Amino acid sequence: MIKQNETIKELKDRLCALEAICKDLLASAYNSAAQGQIKFDDYRIKYTQAAVEQREAEAKAKQLRVNLNTAKTDFRDIAKSKYWSLVFMTEKQREQELDEIWSTITGDIELPEDTKRPQHVVNEPTEEQLIGRRSELRNSIDRVNGVQLTQTINHCEQSLKDYVKRVETARDKHIAGLKFNHSYTENERQELIASKKADAEISISSHTQEMKRQIDSAKGCLSRLEADKAELKKVNKALGKLLEKQ
Repeated sequence: MIKQNETIKELKDRLCALEAICKDLLASAYNSAAQGQIKFDDYRIKYTQAAVEQREAEAKAKQLRVNLNTAKTDFRDIAKSKYWSLVFMTEKQREQELDEIWSTITGDIELPEDTKRPQHVVNEPTEEQLIGRRSELRNSIDRVNGVQLTQTINHCEQSLKDYVKRVETARDKHIAGLKFNHSYTENERQELIASKKADAEISISSHTQEMKRQIDSAKGCLSRLEADKAELKKVNKALGKLLEKQ
């Protein structure tokens, strides 16, 4: 208890000293003790714990509102961009997809408590929209050569195997020749062998990356082609139903 009282007294002494220093500095800055005192009192009001906490709370609330408005804008933009995917989903599938979009957008940001996902209405497409979309899909499908993409994938996959085998065979043959070449010292020979192995590894790695890039690109194009074909069937079906009602 005595130690606690001594600590409290020491803190009070330091606080009084700091207060005196602040007043002197303010009086000097404003060339007036009275003006310095006014400024000091102003600081004491503005920087009470309650005032600081209030400002922090207001700043946080403002940031949360900004986060929410940004998230809503992103959500609407993404949902609109996925219109042709959403419009052919069941109501349950659509809500799940919208929930996933909202979850992805808001996963790394803080929002006000009890924030709910914005509602998004997906209107049924008009005849004009369906005809326009059908034209877009047909053009997209016509631009893609599925056979050529499949051939590219097969070629690259075979090239991966053939290239590795060819480089490794050449590497091993070269190393075998070095082992029987007595014009090098043992250290020189080992350095040349290590260099050849490193070159072969780099060459294989570079070729592998390029072949995988081409494979991934071709598979991506094929995937989009299949998606376009599947959507075209849905568009044609929806257009047919719409025209039957007329």
